[in-house]
Amino acid sequence: MKWFVAPSYENYEKVGDVFTNDKGNKVIRIKQPCPKCGGLGIIVARVENGQPIPIPVDGGICYRCGGSKVEEKVVRAYTEKEYNALIRAKERREERKKAADAARKQDLIDNATTYKHTAALKFGFGEDEKIYIVYGGNTYNIKDQLKEMGAKFDPIFKWYFSKMVDNLPEGYHTCAFSFDEICNYNIYTKYITIKIDAETIIKNKLAQFKETPNYVYYPSTVGDRIRNLPVKLAEVREFDGYYGHTYIYKFTYNNYLFVWMTSKCLDFEVGDEVELTGTIKKFDTYNDEEQTHLSRCIVKEMED
Repeated sequence: MKWFVAPSYENYEKVGDVFTNDKGNKVIRIKQPCPKCGGLGIIVARVENGQPIPIPVDGGICYRCGGSKVEEKVVRAYTEKEYNALIRAKERREERKKAADAARKQDLIDNATTYKHTAALKFGFGEDEKIYIVYGGNTYNIKDQLKEMGAKFDPIFKWYFSKMVDNLPEGYHTCAFSFDEICNYNIYTKYITIKIDAETIIKNKLAQFKETPNYVYYPSTVGDRIRNLPVKLAEVREFDGYYGHTYIYKFTYNNYLFVWMTSKCLDFEVGDEVELTGTIKKFDTYNDEEQTHLSRCIVKEMED
């Protein structure tokens, strides 16, 4: 009688004759490549210049096959009738899988709009498939307030909301961006990716709404000394840097913003009105915010 093995073992060398195992099934031994070393006979540590380098232990000889590159395995043996039934069953499984894959693909196409909407919501977009990006100034100054309002942060989008808000701090606004403007959706994988040029798209669109700041002129000539200017302390930041612990104070006067960087800790709080004496330094722009720097500053409490 002619015996057959599963298609995955057909090309392997058969060892001995068919015999009956303890479960009453017909089986036969075959020689297959060692599953540990992949039929190399050695355990590879790395590859150099296309050549496998074995591990240093025992010359790298595979401890599973002992360097023979193969191992014997007992597999089922089938009669011709059983083998044909095995092949037909495999073909039916493949046909069912193809049909299921085709149905899934068609479903993804037919319901792409619905699936895309669901994915957009999970990604942070609103029901209208839009996000509302905050602009109007340095959002770091209001980040805590934005968090409390439900805003989210993304390295590309920066601070944004999934719906319109109308109670932002004075001078700040939101700009709507649709999902299709800044994101891509793959209907077959249901994956969302941010467009490569999304940051440029956002920057260009926000530039259309950006107003020219009205504090673009020096309050005095660079190098001049301003004295006893009544200002308000608007922000205090501190950090540890190359020159030690540093404070950054920002003061406002009419439409001007004065910035002083120092190691001195002032005994004032944000909102306090004080008198400012200092030297005008270089005027520059940082995070879209025009600011006048000061040096050799003196800050004192205003007299009644």
